[in-house]
Amino acid sequence: MDGLKEQIDNLKTRLGHLSFNQRVLLGAVVTASVISVAVFSLWLQKEDSAVLFTNLTPEDASVALSELSKQDVKAELTNGGTTILVPESAVHHLRVDLASKGIPSSGTVGFEIFDGKQYGLTEFLQNVNFKRALEGELTKTIESFQQVQSARVHLVLPKPSIFKKLAAPATASVVVNLGRGTRLADNQINGIQSLVAGSVENLEAGNVTVLDQRGKVLSAAVADDEAGRSESQLALRKEVESYLAAKASALLDGALGAGRSIVSVDATLNFEKIDREREIFDPANTVVRSEVRNEGTTGQDGGTNENSTTNYEINRTVEHIVGHTGGVKNLSVAVFVDGTYETAEDGTRTYQPLTEEDLGQLRRIVQTAVGLNTVRGDKIEVVNMQFQEQQVPVSGLSADWVGLVTQYGGRAVLLIAFGILVLSLKKNLGNLLNTALTGQTTGAAAGANTQARAQAEPEHFDGIPEMDDQVIGDIKEYASDNPERVAEVIQSWIREIDLGPQAKQAVGD
Repeated sequence: MDGLKEQIDNLKTRLGHLSFNQRVLLGAVVTASVISVAVFSLWLQKEDSAVLFTNLTPEDASVALSELSKQDVKAELTNGGTTILVPESAVHHLRVDLASKGIPSSGTVGFEIFDGKQYGLTEFLQNVNFKRALEGELTKTIESFQQVQSARVHLVLPKPSIFKKLAAPATASVVVNLGRGTRLADNQINGIQSLVAGSVENLEAGNVTVLDQRGKVLSAAVADDEAGRSESQLALRKEVESYLAAKASALLDGALGAGRSIVSVDATLNFEKIDREREIFDPANTVVRSEVRNEGTTGQDGGTNENSTTNYEINRTVEHIVGHTGGVKNLSVAVFVDGTYETAEDGTRTYQPLTEEDLGQLRRIVQTAVGLNTVRGDKIEVVNMQFQEQQVPVSGLSADWVGLVTQYGGRAVLLIAFGILVLSLKKNLGNLLNTALTGQTTGAAAGANTQARAQAEPEHFDGIPEMDDQVIGDIKEYASDNPERVAEVIQSWIREIDLGPQAKQAVGD
């Protein structure tokens, strides 16, 4: 306790010797330090924000902000009022809580439209509400797909007619908004068509059109037109070529090593659609179809008359031939393979090409892998060529490290800057205090040195110096500040010092 009080008194003493300008500068430094520490502490305590909801309508954003304000949750509205940011630690809890309260509403109305009272509605309004409810339920189901961000369903439900010829079939259109870089597979598109067709009466899957957000038709309804056929044929060709090239590359990588072979396959597919009916007659093989016999008697001679009619069915064969679509007409395979390398004692590598026997074996392996058929005109070329040395790129930071640097890099830089600021302020403050106390310390040291010299050296009087105003003023000031010391000096002069003739004459004997 005494040590603390002593330090406080020492600090007060030091501050008391500071000038006004030095006190102002010291106060500014202390204030800046306190503000910096406070701001840095608040910044560290501030929690990062996370996205609660995106792509909100103004109505949903208003309702969500109102509910968050009731729960005393600090929320921020960005992206033109379509995105809400909340503290990261509470984002999952708030999503579940708001979802239980129907926030945000997707704007899609299902069969809950009939939950309220429906008194006084006409048949037309009932039909409209039923159509809206059916479209809404289908939309919710389609939006549950992983690749689909949002969807809209439009149904056309014609009125039933008593005349079958006048009855129009039901149709539907589905617009899906897919995520970036995602696409729907053919089976998923067919699934959407089957889903809509199975949910609507008298609707066939072929009458359901599926489009994406760019207006591209995805459904198989357009597969029969020229554009649809070209696109599907090209996709099928690429798939066949990639599959065959992957099979051959897998075998070559196992034999030669990874990256020492290149395989390219060009496939020509047969997309001719043949639907032919053939009827064959075989007159050699007949079958009795019917036989008629007539017998009669003549009136003149009483004889009998007999005749018969036999109908034969000719043997006939009816064939309905549907040509195979998408079959392989011919293949062309190009293969590049690298040679071998021998390493000398000095570390140099020498390239050695493959022998003809090795190339022949590789050729037979690739032919077997891709199912090459020379009868239908398939070709294969295997070329041995030295590959260029691939420079191995220096691996950069992994995605995890990049994320950590992005998340905590700013805080680390600010922490380092704050440390440098504190050290700089500490150094400047020490220099300031040392400068402020230099005068006092120098004066005290000078007095101590003077006293030490006075005690160490014998006093000797060489006579009174020339008196001027400055010397007289210094003597008066010193005498007023140190009267006891002056008295001791004078007494020592009287007792021990021989003034000499010049001094005696100067003081008047």
